[in-house]
Amino acid sequence: IKNQDKFIIRFEAFEKWYGKHHAIGPLDLNIRRGEIFSLLGPNGSGKSTAIKALVGLHFPSKGRIVVNGFNVAEQSPILKRMLSYIPQRVTMPGLMTAREILTLFAQIKDMHSERVEEVLGLVSLQNDADRSIKEFSGGMVQRLGLATVFLSEPELLVLDEPTLNLDPLGRETFRDLILSLKEKGSTVIMSSHIMQEAELLADRVGILVDGKMVSVMQIPEFRESISLETSMRIILLEGNKTIPIAAENAGATFMNWEGNDMLFKAPPNRRLDILRAIENSGGVIREFHSDPPDWDMLLKKQFNVNREN
Repeated sequence: IKNQDKFIIRFEAFEKWYGKHHAIGPLDLNIRRGEIFSLLGPNGSGKSTAIKALVGLHFPSKGRIVVNGFNVAEQSPILKRMLSYIPQRVTMPGLMTAREILTLFAQIKDMHSERVEEVLGLVSLQNDADRSIKEFSGGMVQRLGLATVFLSEPELLVLDEPTLNLDPLGRETFRDLILSLKEKGSTVIMSSHIMQEAELLADRVGILVDGKMVSVMQIPEFRESISLETSMRIILLEGNKTIPIAAENAGATFMNWEGNDMLFKAPPNRRLDILRAIENSGGVIREFHSDPPDWDMLLKKQFNVNREN
């Protein structure tokens, strides 16, 4: 059933209490049809509570959540068919193979078996398709969970910390799959505590802190907000005297430079420019270490929020 509302998801004065603990709210938030929205915040901020309520695993204590015109609390079968959900940790029957799991899901969704082979390739599990899932790493199981969703290309995809257990290959695969879903018109809402993940994927971000939404931003505005200087360390195999100048021109502020060991500060959104500048100046990078932006620093500087202990 098509709904003409440009907002596919509406949180309306949503609150959730667990006994005397006020987990989140009141939250008023609209998610646009066809966008990728990241619910972002430090651990314990209420992101998973909102996600679980959105998919009907928790009921609101106050307010309501409306998806495509349906109140989530009413558990509509139509809503369940249009929505796909991947939790933080995917579990699968250990004695089954990846191919058997996907074939079962394909039969449930009345899909052709050719789609199973296609999706196995999309999540880079084609060479492990006939191994028992009990032999899989956590990242491989998470990729298989993604595969079950991408069999049917859902209208609405809800993800709770989707890259938490993914290996580097899995993260790259995940980003490609999410962007391909967006191109086909799907709406994606995902929770994360990783700022760079939201910056790479989302159209908008909503920042939750201690159960309160402190800001909703478009990505260009968000990029500016996370441009806090953090430490970078680069160890070179080969270097020369022009490298520090090139790095500073690209946005680095030097703290220490000894031989081929460089320690400096830089905004997260300038790191790639700095690495390119070093290589273009003849530097050969052996190691690269970087601290992620600090949530407490970001919240205090950009939003004047001091987190509760």
